Amino acid sequence: MNELLRRANAAPVTFLCALAYVTVAVLTFADTEPAIKLQNAGLMTPALVASGESWRLLTHAFLHGGIVHLLFNLSALMWIGPMLEHSLGSVRFAVLYAVTAVGAGVAVCLWADPRQAVVGGSGALFGMMGAAVAMNMRGGRDLLSFLDFQGPRQLLSLIAVNLVIGWLLPMVSNTAHIGGLLTGFLLTFFGFDPGRGPATAFTRALRAGVAALFVSLCCWCLWPVTRWDWLLRAATTTAEPARQQLLFEAAQRSGLPAPGRPDPDQGTEPDPPPPRRGR
Repeated sequence: MNELLRRANAAPVTFLCALAYVTVAVLTFADTEPAIKLQNAGLMTPALVASGESWRLLTHAFLHGGIVHLLFNLSALMWIGPMLEHSLGSVRFAVLYAVTAVGAGVAVCLWADPRQAVVGGSGALFGMMGAAVAMNMRGGRDLLSFLDFQGPRQLLSLIAVNLVIGWLLPMVSNTAHIGGLLTGFLLTFFGFDPGRGPATAFTRALRAGVAALFVSLCCWCLWPVTRWDWLLRAATTTAEPARQQLLFEAAQRSGLPAPGRPDPDQGTEPDPPPPRRGR
């Protein structure tokens, strides 16, 4: 087992992620209907996650909505990824990417329109920046001494500028960015870097609490698919035909035939919002 972990820790995870970006982009861009390709490849919407397709919380972080989107995220990955992977180790870096991608997806599920489509690795990239902030805080004399140095201050400025850009551009999901940023910070601060000295009972309890919170939020995003009775009750009480249709479909995916489907003449489902992405 130790030998296996040693070999895994030497794997170039950053370059594997970059290869995945490019490979998936080639497969999805080279098509007359890229939106359908993205949907089939793992594009995420809260409604699809709630209907049982939980893998979309992760797969959306390897998809991109265009060549500019791909190049921007690819350059950001190659800028911060190797430095962070060298500091954390490849295994922890891979865990960081996966967990922060899921954290970004969870944030979208909690706060965005249930039909809002999201693609892109920028949530995980913000997670890397959050991890870098946590490592700087843990590495100083005290938690704020890292502000004495220009590099960490520039990192905070970069985070702030990118959040402002995300706030100004409607096609960018700042919700995913903030979710990834907070997830990366908390994972690294409480999980990867315990600071100087052995972990105390308090820090172990704090780590367990953060992990329990993350798992609880993931389960909450999947709540409807685990509760077909909740779905049917909500479908019969809502006054919105489009939402009623989605609830009945989710109930069917959860394994229960949903009786009393709404009359199609009552109205059609409005077009979903356009996909959101990183810059």
